[in-house]
Amino acid sequence: MRVEQYGDRNGRLRRNRASGAIVAEPSGSEGRQAALARTAWRRALGLFPPAWLLLALALLAGCATTPRQTPPPYLDEPPPLVRPESLKEPPEQITRRLTTEEQLAELARVVAETRVMPTLGKGDVLSISVYDEPDLGIASVPIRPDGMVSFPLIGDVAAAGRSVDELTATISERLARFVIAPRVAVIVTQLNSLNYTVNGEVTKPGVYPLVTDVRLTQAIAHAGGFKQGQFRSSSVEVADLSTAFIAREGRVLPVDFTRLFRQGDLRFDIELQDGDYISIPSGLSQEVYIVGEVNKPAQFAFREDMPMSRSLALAEGFTREADLSRVHIVRGALSNPSLIVVNFKQVLNGNAQDVQLEPNDIVYVPPTYLSQWSQMLNQIVPTITAIQTGIILGNTVGSDGN
Repeated sequence: MRVEQYGDRNGRLRRNRASGAIVAEPSGSEGRQAALARTAWRRALGLFPPAWLLLALALLAGCATTPRQTPPPYLDEPPPLVRPESLKEPPEQITRRLTTEEQLAELARVVAETRVMPTLGKGDVLSISVYDEPDLGIASVPIRPDGMVSFPLIGDVAAAGRSVDELTATISERLARFVIAPRVAVIVTQLNSLNYTVNGEVTKPGVYPLVTDVRLTQAIAHAGGFKQGQFRSSSVEVADLSTAFIAREGRVLPVDFTRLFRQGDLRFDIELQDGDYISIPSGLSQEVYIVGEVNKPAQFAFREDMPMSRSLALAEGFTREADLSRVHIVRGALSNPSLIVVNFKQVLNGNAQDVQLEPNDIVYVPPTYLSQWSQMLNQIVPTITAIQTGIILGNTVGSDGN
C-alpha cells in the first residue's frame, strides 16, 4: 500500500492511493508521538499475539499432550441393588388348623383305615381247650421260635402269622379225624410279639409289649408318666404336649395331647395297635429338624437368629430330587400343624423373604414328585422316628458303656 504525504503550515495530509482517502495528521511533536505509538503497537501485535489467542493455543496444546484420564472400572458400574425386606416376596403361610370336632372326625377315619386284625407271633402265650375233652386242653403254652405250637393228637401246628380264628379252624379240622365235631377255643393270654414305643420326656421311655388292650393314657402310665424337672426349687413337668404326636404305619394320628392329658378329653384316648410310636418332646431342650431331600437329615440344636437359609447349610447340601421352590417349615404339632412354604431359590436371589426358625420347627425339603401335604407327612414321620430312635439307642449304648 502506497501513501503520499502533503505538507502545510497546520500539519501534514496523508493520502492513501489505493482508496484515495486523504487523512490529516497533526504536525510537530504530537504527530511524531502518535506515529511512534502506532508503530510500536503494530510491532507489538506482530511479535506478540493477543492473550485470548495464547489461551486458546495453551488449551489446544494441553489437550494434545495430556492423556485422557479414565475412571477405574468399578466406578463405572452401578452399585448393587438391595431390595428392602418389605418388597421381597413373602412366604406362603398355611395357617388353617382343624377344630376339635374336625380332629375327632379325622381321627375316627384314620383309625378305621389303619385297623388291622392282630396276628399271633413268636413268644405269644396261648391256652387251647376242647369242649367236653378235658384231656386235650393245654394252658399257657408259648409259641416256639419256629412259630409252631404242639397239641395232643395232632402234633405241631403253625401258629405264628395266623389270626386266632385261623388257628382255631386249623386245629378243629385236624382234630376231626379223632374227635367228632370238636369245638375248639383258643385264648391268647399274652401277646408278647406285639409292641409299641414311647419316646421322649417320660420316666421310662422304651418299647413295651402290647399284652392286652392298651389305650394311650395307659401307655403313658406304663412308662411312668411324664418326666419331672426342677425349676426354682419346684418340680415341673418338662414334656411339651403341644408338639407331642402318635404315629401309626407312618401316619400321624390327629390326637390332641393337650386336651387329652390337661383337660381330660377322653375322646382322644385311642386304643393302641402293634407298632404305634408315641413321641413326647421336651419343653426345655430346643432343636430343629432338617429332613427330606438333603444329604444329612438330622436334629440340630436351635440357636437365636437362626434363619432357614443358613440352617439348611447344616444338612450338607441337597439331593438331585430336591424341590427348592417348595421348602416346607412345619410349626406346631404334626397332628395339626401350621405350614410355611418358602421358595428357597428366590431367597438366595434376594427376591423372597427368609424365615426365622423357632424351637421344634421341622424344615422339610420335598422331592419334585410329591405335591400333597399328606404325602409329604408320610415321608417326614419315619425320618423323625428314625432320628429319635437313633438318639435313644446312642444314649443307651453310652450309658451302658459307663
